[in-house]
Amino acid sequence: MHKVKMGPRIIFLILLLIFSVPIFAEIDMTNFIVPYKSYTFDYWDEPMPAPQPFLPDKIINLSSIGVEGFSSPRDIYVSKRNNIYVVDSNSGKIISFDQDWNLLNIIDGFENEGQIDKLSSPSGIFVDHEENVYVADTGNKRVVHLSPEGELVKIIGYPEPEVDGILPDNFDYKPIKVAADRSGRLYVLSEDTYEGILQFDRMGQFQGFIGAPRVKPSLWDRFWKWFATEEQRDRRAYFLPTEYSNIDIDERGFIYATIPSGDRVEDEAVRKLNPSGEDVLRRNGFHNPVGDIDYPTIWEDANITGPSVFVDIAVQDYDIYNVLDRNRGRVFTYDNNGYLLYTFGYRLEKYGALVSPVAIDTLDKNILILDNRKNSIVVYRPTDYAVSILAAIEYHYKGNYDKSTEMWEKVLKYNANNDLAYTGLGRAAMRLDDFATAMEYFKLGNNRRDYSDALSYYRKEVIGRNFNKIMAGLLLLIILVIVLKKLRQKGVFARLIAKTRWQEKPILVKLKSVYDSVRYSRHLIYHPFDGFWDLKHEKRGNVPAATVLLILVCLTYVFIRQYTGFIYNPYDLTELNIVSEFLSILVPFLLWCVVNWSLTTLVEGKGTFRDIYIASAYALTPIILINIPLTIVSNFMTIEESAFYNFFFLAAIFWAGFLVYFGIMVTHRFEGGKNFLTVVLTIAGMLFVIFISILFFNLAEQFYTFVREIYLEVVYRL
Repeated sequence: MHKVKMGPRIIFLILLLIFSVPIFAEIDMTNFIVPYKSYTFDYWDEPMPAPQPFLPDKIINLSSIGVEGFSSPRDIYVSKRNNIYVVDSNSGKIISFDQDWNLLNIIDGFENEGQIDKLSSPSGIFVDHEENVYVADTGNKRVVHLSPEGELVKIIGYPEPEVDGILPDNFDYKPIKVAADRSGRLYVLSEDTYEGILQFDRMGQFQGFIGAPRVKPSLWDRFWKWFATEEQRDRRAYFLPTEYSNIDIDERGFIYATIPSGDRVEDEAVRKLNPSGEDVLRRNGFHNPVGDIDYPTIWEDANITGPSVFVDIAVQDYDIYNVLDRNRGRVFTYDNNGYLLYTFGYRLEKYGALVSPVAIDTLDKNILILDNRKNSIVVYRPTDYAVSILAAIEYHYKGNYDKSTEMWEKVLKYNANNDLAYTGLGRAAMRLDDFATAMEYFKLGNNRRDYSDALSYYRKEVIGRNFNKIMAGLLLLIILVIVLKKLRQKGVFARLIAKTRWQEKPILVKLKSVYDSVRYSRHLIYHPFDGFWDLKHEKRGNVPAATVLLILVCLTYVFIRQYTGFIYNPYDLTELNIVSEFLSILVPFLLWCVVNWSLTTLVEGKGTFRDIYIASAYALTPIILINIPLTIVSNFMTIEESAFYNFFFLAAIFWAGFLVYFGIMVTHRFEGGKNFLTVVLTIAGMLFVIFISILFFNLAEQFYTFVREIYLEVVYRL
């Protein structure tokens, strides 16, 4: 083997290169591959892939700045002057950088009454518009107010209310997060405090709690409380409000607060509180701002399960807010209406990813995330995709709708599945009074609320423009109905039909019989007692007519699914399956007939299976007569008119249920009490049959899997 000899010069050059490379606190991330995927959720909770909104730009390594003991950063804040402040829990020190990451200052203590005072396990930091620093000094149970130079201004210690009873018994004051508005009011989160956010005036006087998170006990909790002993009630934390995990405050003084997972009430993971503590956050998006909806394992490591856990929030201009998920190390960004703009990031041991994210803030358009375990700050820069979204929102707020439209169209070039872009185009069209175009965009964006507003204006516009034509058409329709009714009364149609000699053709005679039986259903729905009696004893109904009505009911539901107005149709029309729609009606209907017939034969019911089938099918007539015209009219109704839609839709169902009930009563000649018990037992029997069927198919599937595995084992071994 040939050995390579290294001369002194080569060794000297190598050592020179090694020791000439400086140790930077900043690591460039531009050329690294992004270790995460981005997506949004559509109207039906399905994750949709999206372009990357933010890419890792650099990592600021806090371990290399030369500050002794700085190893457990807990919070980060970017001031209005773009200075970055980081507070460390382990060393109790605060460091600050300018926007170019040049070290400005290190605060490791301050003078307090002639002595050097230090922070103890600080957890939160806030910097106001005058560069005053507020620190949640958790270990010392106080909030420290420092000047821009790091000198003590005042200490806000244990809250002392002016009225007794405001603080709970054994209250332990441990401030973990702090924020201040422009008037000097201070808002503090205290550890293990469930009463809400502590509010102090500009002089440091405690004013009380605001915005206590609501708690909504489940039905099981309420049920258990009725039967629990007093000792069990004491051991069980009933109706205990949750605590906030973090807060931020915007320019107008609104407080944004996050609630961790598992403690949410009706998906209120984020709240926006006005000065009186009322939640005014808009939740008009497809889903409430809760982070991951479906915990999509196709985009991530399946080992990380469960919902998002919000640990921090950062508010930008135009009420856009970014929420940090500790569970997956992901950022979710929402607009002022609660629409999800984009997501990025993930918790991995890779460059550009996070391990233990604890805090988030924004620097211009960049997003900074503090990683506690890595002792670093990851800087994410926006891509053209995110820049276009933010620019479109900005132009819309400034009233420049042409530029807003241009930016939303640019967003669609990056992501044709971006529902918010279609909504933005629709809103821009609304501002230009182009309501028809706005409706099209809102429909593409699955935005039913704004579509309703556009429809309302468009409907007024069309009616106003065509009022004379509409009235003339209605008048002609009324005249036509009157003429047809007169012709029918004079027997004109009967004579025309007689001339066709349809009686000579058996097939036409049969069809005429079925047609007359189907027409009888209109009489039956208004006169159920006489109608069902004649249906059975006078042979006014037959199986072919009942089958026709049953098929019409199935077709009615297919028609409803496909052609209900956009506002009232929450289904994905691309997944319409006619076979499934038919089976969803036919299977329960036939199961009802079979179970009812099986049951009534044991209790002396007078109806046969044929009678039950015919009576039940005729009873469904209101569903056909009401829902078909209702479906057509729904295309012209707004959200505000939903009460009418729901009333008639439910009226058809209850009317049909009423007819089924009395149809069974007349068919079997039951009295009221016996018929009610029979119907209840029939429903219970249907549920039992469904349970047994599911169990059977489950066992059959397991048996098939078992046999298949044995077969494969034998085949492979042979």
